[in-house]
Amino acid sequence: MPRVRPFILSLALVVAWLTGSPTLANTALADEAQRSPRIAAANWTAAETLIALGVTPYAVSDIPNYNAWVKAPAIPSATIDIGLRNEPNLELLAQHPPDLLLSSALFSRDNARLERLMPVRMIDGFYTDQPFFEATIAMTRQIGELTGHQAQAETLIAETTRQLEAASQALKGIDTPVYIVQFSDAQHVRVFGEGNMVGTLFARTDLENAWTGPTNAWGYASIPIDRLAAHPEASIVVIEPYPRQVERELDDNQIWQHLPAVREGRLSSIDPVWPYGGLISLQRLVESMVDVMAPVAKDNHS
Repeated sequence: MPRVRPFILSLALVVAWLTGSPTLANTALADEAQRSPRIAAANWTAAETLIALGVTPYAVSDIPNYNAWVKAPAIPSATIDIGLRNEPNLELLAQHPPDLLLSSALFSRDNARLERLMPVRMIDGFYTDQPFFEATIAMTRQIGELTGHQAQAETLIAETTRQLEAASQALKGIDTPVYIVQFSDAQHVRVFGEGNMVGTLFARTDLENAWTGPTNAWGYASIPIDRLAAHPEASIVVIEPYPRQVERELDDNQIWQHLPAVREGRLSSIDPVWPYGGLISLQRLVESMVDVMAPVAKDNHS
């Protein structure tokens, strides 16, 4: 198939890419060479990756919650909202179909209907046979190829790899285990293990995960907060945001207040970052964890 210039893809050209038709691709280039493709992202990971590569998504699912839970990179103001991540607004998509929808497993039950309206490509690193980091690199390259931003994808991959290497040096010799959690409510947290970007951070640095129990397909376990006392020597790092009212309720939560890490000042929080996200989210997690834990590593060396 002839090489095309980045970002001059119409609906017909995207279909050509997905079906491998050189004739259709050439026709599309001739007919609509000036229009950029309208690429929608049902998956927040795909959305953040598009933006990181310099592509403005045509549409993204559940933008208000993206702004709260993912936070960065920011959704451009021109991007429209296409409904919940697990419940797309099919009427809106039918009225204003994108040239390509990057779907996810959460949308899988609707893919058959969606495919009657527009080309759909599944982009979901949690449903591959690869470890999280390798799957995320592959996803980044895939989106780079779909949008003609291969060079930007390789730059993002290289930057992330360098940041992980720097974090490995900054956290060298640390011997304090740590729970990394996100609150579900005032009595329960998601505690992160292997199979996501938190697991990548533990695997590539000297940080020791205090949670050694089983996790689900997304690499976390939902547990009551009293189970965080299983390793009284561990620190706790909370990924914000706190669900509504939870932070206030914790002030009066005796179980939480009596956890050794809370009582002894080994509790930290970091800005919102999407633990199931792309390389930008991984970079932000790494930076935040170095800020929180590097002083501990320094104390260990002193």
